[in-house]
Amino acid sequence: MAFTDAVVGLEDRLVRLAMLLSGGTADAEDVVAEAAARVWIRWRQGGVESLPAYLRTAVINEVRRRGRRTLLDRHVRQRRSAEGRAATPIEERIAIRETVLDALATLGERQRTAIVLRYFEDLSVEETAQLMGTSTGTVKSQVARGLRTLQDHLDPSPEHLDQPLPGGTG
Repeated sequence: MAFTDAVVGLEDRLVRLAMLLSGGTADAEDVVAEAAARVWIRWRQGGVESLPAYLRTAVINEVRRRGRRTLLDRHVRQRRSAEGRAATPIEERIAIRETVLDALATLGERQRTAIVLRYFEDLSVEETAQLMGTSTGTVKSQVARGLRTLQDHLDPSPEHLDQPLPGGTG
């Protein structure tokens, strides 16, 4: 029963992590379900020390295993602009979410993973490095490069190029 309770308690965070890494909510739920099933076997055998960390790692590995990059459907936004009707606040939030997910989809797997873990999961550089199986220096460089790419994607105007990146790395 403890396993089920833990997964249910972490489900929203795990789905959000998978969504940000894979680019879609339907895929994210599938990723979490598959990751939980894989972890269950290991947990039942007593091979899991920290269930939340193990589940998070399993989600990251499942996204990698699937190797998907799904671009989101912009149908609602396009239809609204074609109709000449102003978007409602919820439609604006959906459009912003789609824009961010599309921007994340432009990143390589390592940059996307580093940024999602650092800024959306709010992990430290050290925790991110451990989950990614790499050094802290690699995490820092992947985050810096990824943020630059996101900035270019989200604001293609040349004025932003002189602005420093968050954290003073630019």
